[in-house]
Amino acid sequence: MEEVLTDIFLIKEKGAWGAYKPTQNIYILVGTGGNDGLIYDAGYGNKKTVKYLVAQINKLRNFFKEKNKEFNLSRLLVSHAHPDHFSGAIKLRKYLGIKIILTEKTARKLSDIKYFSQNFEASNEKVLKKKKSWFKRFKGYFLTQFGHFFFKRVYGLTLIKNPDIIIPENCEILINGEKWKIFPSPGHSSDHISLYNEKKGVLFSGDNVLSSITTWLGPPDSNLEDYISWVKEISNLPNLKLILGAHGSVIKDPRQRLKEILEHREDRTKQIEELVMKNNENGATVTAITKELYPGESRMKHRMAKGYVVLTLRYLEKNQKIYSKIDKKSKIKYFPIRS
Repeated sequence: MEEVLTDIFLIKEKGAWGAYKPTQNIYILVGTGGNDGLIYDAGYGNKKTVKYLVAQINKLRNFFKEKNKEFNLSRLLVSHAHPDHFSGAIKLRKYLGIKIILTEKTARKLSDIKYFSQNFEASNEKVLKKKKSWFKRFKGYFLTQFGHFFFKRVYGLTLIKNPDIIIPENCEILINGEKWKIFPSPGHSSDHISLYNEKKGVLFSGDNVLSSITTWLGPPDSNLEDYISWVKEISNLPNLKLILGAHGSVIKDPRQRLKEILEHREDRTKQIEELVMKNNENGATVTAITKELYPGESRMKHRMAKGYVVLTLRYLEKNQKIYSKIDKKSKIKYFPIRS
């Protein structure tokens, strides 16, 4: 546990299997003087992980008690509807007696498992023109069920069907008598929100800004244009001093990090466009581009990167840099637009 700023604490939940279950940052904004404290994001919902988080919070509570200081923690705010951010919420409410706050968009996503699942899909390179065969329907059903099992077992997935408080995605809340701004930050996901206090210069960025790795972007719920616009927007936030992301370390030079992210996205977009130009005769596929972009990387890395490649190709196509064509095998191929 680390105190990153006065009355703001960081607790890290251990992950596993690299990118499939990364170490998660949980932030505790302690309420003092009778004001409401807040937990930003709920983390994983596995029994062992939740018990660890509750033990750390109780340890923090005892620390404040020993110092004869008030300790108040009554609310939990979820940044977006990805399993590593909300799965622990129901159990934390049970053990800590806190209220769960969701935005209208996040609440809708977490109201039903079928609706929740629609926000996740593989990056497909084929267009199915005909009605799916019984085998493909069975395969789709199996993969959906396996996904549910994976998230349930590994992440401790538990939907939030009965949040205590539903808020608009653009509003203010009070913590220790200070106004904190909640505002939409789409890109990584359509329902993503951020939390900012101009006086302190602190931004809770969720998954949108991380200290070293770039955030995951992929269909169907991510949007590259929204993400780039949001990064540019927060680069101009007044008095921005500190960014607290959902993974990795505290970002102490936020404007430099935001500049790096924008430059990285621009470089990757140029690289993908060049790879399409390189394969201008036969056309470039998502798989071929991903392998050339990340040579020698594992299959898992390629699977994770495919989503971003798909979004970038859609972005280039929308901006009339490239066009797509479906071949005889119903595979999507991309070609440059000649000027």
